[in-house]
Amino acid sequence: MNINWRDLVLQILLAVAVALVLLFASTTTSRLHDGERKMHGGAKHEPQASNPAETFVEVVLESSPLSQLSAGFTGIAPSMHLIRLSVSRPLSNVDPIEHPSRRRYGRIDFSFAFLVFLPIALIPMYYFIYKRCVSRGDAEKLASGRTKLLDFCIERILLPLLGIAGFVSLVTLACLYAAGLRLASNEVLGLIAVWAVTVSFYLLAWILLFALFLLRSASFSSAIIQYAATFLLIVFIVPQFVQTVILAIERPHGRLPLVVERRRILQNTRLGDQAAVDRFMQRKGYSPLDWTEPMTEPVSQALVNLRIEEAIAPRLVEFESSVDRLDSLALTSSWLSPFLVAQYAVDDIAGTGLSRYSDFRKAAIEYHEKWQKYTFDFVARRQFLDYDALRNAPKFQYYNSDTGSILLSVLPRSGYLIGLCAALAFGISRQLRQLLPQSKKTGRNTGLSFT
Repeated sequence: MNINWRDLVLQILLAVAVALVLLFASTTTSRLHDGERKMHGGAKHEPQASNPAETFVEVVLESSPLSQLSAGFTGIAPSMHLIRLSVSRPLSNVDPIEHPSRRRYGRIDFSFAFLVFLPIALIPMYYFIYKRCVSRGDAEKLASGRTKLLDFCIERILLPLLGIAGFVSLVTLACLYAAGLRLASNEVLGLIAVWAVTVSFYLLAWILLFALFLLRSASFSSAIIQYAATFLLIVFIVPQFVQTVILAIERPHGRLPLVVERRRILQNTRLGDQAAVDRFMQRKGYSPLDWTEPMTEPVSQALVNLRIEEAIAPRLVEFESSVDRLDSLALTSSWLSPFLVAQYAVDDIAGTGLSRYSDFRKAAIEYHEKWQKYTFDFVARRQFLDYDALRNAPKFQYYNSDTGSILLSVLPRSGYLIGLCAALAFGISRQLRQLLPQSKKTGRNTGLSFT
């Protein structure tokens, strides 16, 4: 048996490149989420001072046990997932959510490796399989009816694909294990299985797409050109076009206008304006302050900030509404690209997606209202927080989505990819009926050429 050493070396180099990319992807997400866990580990989950105008509490979005699968939306800025809440620090100071359609193509995580890199790495695999079939005359045998289609698919296509899939699976499991992932529960195992199915059908769709292009074009080089053009369209052009359209429909409101508005209101807010403070207290349901008693500086500053927050509330509501509309538009428009469908599915499975962070932010806003109301009651009475008051302070409760709800959100996207594979398989079967003989007596040449 003659061995083509050049092709063998190229295949080994390709395998090494894939392994290195997967290893780098695992280390990237591992370092990112280790940093998040360290920062969150130092968060102050309980009130830190007895003075209600100075005490604060921090709420965090805990790192998901499957965060190594994708940096996802939480990879934009770890500081976005630790929010300090204080009666004198309004929530408008929290950095806004970055628009989710601004995908981070340069971050080499597992989602990038599987959804962007591997479809490109499949091109050399197509080359080796096709060259092997042509050199052995398998295409001519298939076209003349001397080889059955099922035997051809199993021996020449399925077995090489299974070998590659096995290699990628082993390297992936080794990288995830080295990065600290452990199958601690059946829920984690189930989510990994769904992730594997989703990614597998996404990659299978690319393989079937190339097969369809090859059958229709009857030229390897032409099929590669069509494949590359479709890849650029689906992975880069469509997402960028979608983002442009979304931003044309709904311009995002950043934090800068809130900062400018706060400064403007601050200039018109006097610290010792007793009448304005009394009206503010009455709007909050409290009696006017006793101005014969001296007011400490922290309490005075807290009242100023609360008055500013009341004045800026309409702009803050407008900002939050804009964020919600952008999120909704991004999620809806993601169905236009199989890449975005797979990306959002992988992020949701990993627990790093937009929906989880949006739920966390809403929970933080609701908790901020409870915390501010609780501490403001002590500020209005000029009382300190004793032990019982600190112990009875409201606690932040954010419940992560259970496995069932995650699967319900991911299954439609997995179904989308499965349906896409089925449609491509149907197109291939129709093309094969036109190219292959209906019986062994009626052979037809496929016209495939290796160029």
